[in-house]
Amino acid sequence: MMDQEKTAVSDIVVARAAAEAVTSLPGVADLSPGQVAEVATYGPGETVRGVAVHRVDDAFAVDVHVIARYTPATNLQALANRVRWAVTGAVESLGAGRIQRIDVTIDDLRGEEG
Repeated sequence: MMDQEKTAVSDIVVARAAAEAVTSLPGVADLSPGQVAEVATYGPGETVRGVAVHRVDDAFAVDVHVIARYTPATNLQALANRVRWAVTGAVESLGAGRIQRIDVTIDDLRGEEG
């Protein structure tokens, strides 16, 4: 129907879109599966590691864990903000609904040489 505000989108679709958006960012080396417990979203036959999508009321809460590319000029706070913007754009482009929060954790740093 035309009057619906959002399309029903599964958590795994949101996680996949967020992961693609985040890993394409300059300064992000990779997603991290987490340091203490696995951070992931699970779907039928698929796991997106490094992005955990949860529903809170009628909104999404997204936890993103990244490995940052480190250079002497790296600004981790700015990188975390870029990650939030990328996830917001990815979720909005799906028409998936409202985002309550996006938590970004930088689990590790990777130097230029890998």
